Amino acid sequence: MKHGILLLGGFLFFAVTFQAQTFLRKNYTSQPLTFKQLQLNFNDWKKTHDLKKERHWKSFKRWEMETQMHTNAKGEPDFEAAYINAAINAAKEKESSSLQSRNSSAWYPVGPYDLPANETGYMENGMGRINCIAFHPSNPACYFVGVAQGGLWKTINNGTSWTPLTDNLPITRISDVVIDPNNTNTMYISVCDFEYIGFGLHLNGNKRNTHYGLGVYKTTDGGSTWNPTGLSFALTNGEASLIRKILVNPSNSNNLVACGVSGMYTSSNGGATWTHTLDSLFWDLTSDPVNPNVLYAATGWVKTANQGYAAIYKSTNFGTSWSILNTGIALRDSVQRIKISVSPADNNYIYAAAVDTLGGLFGIYKSTDAGTTWQKTFNSINLLEGGQGTSPGGQGNYDLGFSADPLNKNTLYLGGVNLWGSNDGALTFNPIAQWQTTNGPSIHGDIHFIDAQPSTGNYFVCSDGGIYRTSNMVLSNWTTPNWPTQWSNISDGLNVTSFYRISSSKNTSGRLLAGAQDNGSFYFDGVNWSTVFGGDGMDNFIDTTNNSSFIASAQYGDFGLTFTSGTSFIPVNANINNENAEWTTPLIADYKHYGVLYAGFSNVTKSTDGGAHGRLSQVSLRAFMIMRSRPWQFVKVT
Repeated sequence: MKHGILLLGGFLFFAVTFQAQTFLRKNYTSQPLTFKQLQLNFNDWKKTHDLKKERHWKSFKRWEMETQMHTNAKGEPDFEAAYINAAINAAKEKESSSLQSRNSSAWYPVGPYDLPANETGYMENGMGRINCIAFHPSNPACYFVGVAQGGLWKTINNGTSWTPLTDNLPITRISDVVIDPNNTNTMYISVCDFEYIGFGLHLNGNKRNTHYGLGVYKTTDGGSTWNPTGLSFALTNGEASLIRKILVNPSNSNNLVACGVSGMYTSSNGGATWTHTLDSLFWDLTSDPVNPNVLYAATGWVKTANQGYAAIYKSTNFGTSWSILNTGIALRDSVQRIKISVSPADNNYIYAAAVDTLGGLFGIYKSTDAGTTWQKTFNSINLLEGGQGTSPGGQGNYDLGFSADPLNKNTLYLGGVNLWGSNDGALTFNPIAQWQTTNGPSIHGDIHFIDAQPSTGNYFVCSDGGIYRTSNMVLSNWTTPNWPTQWSNISDGLNVTSFYRISSSKNTSGRLLAGAQDNGSFYFDGVNWSTVFGGDGMDNFIDTTNNSSFIASAQYGDFGLTFTSGTSFIPVNANINNENAEWTTPLIADYKHYGVLYAGFSNVTKSTDGGAHGRLSQVSLRAFMIMRSRPWQFVKVT
């Protein structure tokens, strides 16, 4: 795949998609079309066309609206340098302001700082998504975690407390972190959120926040300052900007390998410059734990974009050259993602987890001769769905942890929504932890990374809820009431929750209700935080007169009303016609008319009793959009 082929979020997407439109082709000079000229061309074009009968022009107008928010003083797009510099300056100002008194006008975090109390009664709650972890090679109390929407964090006391290291970066999406084993003050990070590959804003109906990146950044002072390396991208490169993994050669720290959507890269000068060695879409990269010059990498096929192909590669010279292995995996149409793990107990044993076209498990593959031959050892049940493995589908393109045990070549662990293990070389699997509390205290679901700390043997699991540690992974079964693995949630102090929407109290200072990505709805009573409503926490509303009453919601318009500060909820049937709903379904109150609420589906519904009994009536989408554009101003709907 050529560099930059997945430009799913920038100008080129629209220029290609709508190149047939006359208003985009019209140009009276030999100069390239400017943004302002495109606007003028459209205005000229619409004078002679009936927009009700024309197609595609709405997409142009949506792009125009977004682009106008990223223009310079001349009215032209200025996405890259201007944005990055402004973001860095803003971060510096925020950091300086945080040193001032909290009584000043400066912004400062209010939490949650520690794991909220769990009031849901059924799910393991959490703090926020952790993508990866890296261990200090000589200090077992020191390690680093990369956060999906919160940067790189460091602990020096085994997870008792955490310190952020990247608040001054232009964006704080981290997908990988690697420490130079010869100089631990030198580290590299991948600045992006690779987990949302294929969830391009123009491909996926969930309308999630963008995940594009800036490439590989480097520090030489332990994380105090960071600078871009020669492998840099712009956010306008879209998914081509995503870097999955970075490796440092322990025998020569100047030698680096990195891979991602745009291919495989090597550097011989500590990241100053890079050579593009392979042109495929890479989804994983790992080194042989015995011989670090031997590398294994996996390419993937992104179904939503129909890009890439699924295969496993091997290098014996630290990424200078590669050969494709004969795994028996079809290049397209069967497998999307592949994740690799090499057994530290026997480096001839290589395991690969393959994800099918629905995000479920296609199968576990194994090689016992360092990749020369492979066999498909397991596909009996679907380890990547949220239950006991009997249903199709899953989230394997988004969450997939996979790790071979450092002491036993036949033991390995796989995490998707739940955590599973095998002790017979991937012939059978049994559950270890699940996202619900049915079988006792466990870990938050949606697992992204599993790794054993070399110096202690402790296992760490990174998930959508935070980071968990155990000294002993114990396989169980679905009939055992209390699963034996003991977990320590070490997420306290990680102020990293990703919120979709937030409401504040109109009548009581300090009360907040906020919907969090995959961690439900968080309620703050002015003193303590608690998780009160499950799923992905979305839009919400705090009652203006009753301190015990509010409405929370989960994805796709699942609303609940409480009169007991979140200890119990009444379902709110806002979607009276069972219509399509947005991932974040909007909810708006009319503060001039107590009890009047509006919710947006394909049509808009209205409640006049605060949602308590679901007495709802449809109103026009146009009137709803007018009301949204004028916050808290009542609009009479006729």
